[in-house]
Amino acid sequence: MLKAAILAMSDKGYRGEREDKNGQVIKEMIIGFPSDIVSNKI
Repeated sequence: MLKAAILAMSDKGYRGEREDKNGQVIKEMIIGFPSDIVSNKI
């Protein structure tokens, strides 16, 4: 099983000025594989 961590780097996302959509898209792509998402951070 693959362990995955998603790290999206965005100044505006961190400050709450924009919603993070990239991290969610990556998460949905990874879910199709036998994996365990251990962290999801902006």
